[in-house]
Amino acid sequence: MQFEHTQFTLGFRQALEYGIDYRDFEKVGRLPDGIPLMAIAGVWGDYSDIRCLFIDETDKTYRRHITGRAGQYIIRELDLNAMDLEVGQVVVAASCPTVK
Repeated sequence: MQFEHTQFTLGFRQALEYGIDYRDFEKVGRLPDGIPLMAIAGVWGDYSDIRCLFIDETDKTYRRHITGRAGQYIIRELDLNAMDLEVGQVVVAASCPTVK
């Protein structure tokens, strides 16, 4: 998949200019385990939250809302700061450990 944008983090209007509208993406509290997902963009809400957008091999889209501060926007299931994601990067969420 080719993207016109090269920077992962975008403002809402900037994302719309690239044809990215996260409102149609499935909002999830956690990315699905074991499924390769391609990073599309991180769209800023304000400077304390970001909507991380992903797509899977079947073209299903996911929106993961992350709150953070001081440059730390940790996607827990990826153990990754959203600020370190790159457009087109493929990630896989680790299985959630069983609570005993």
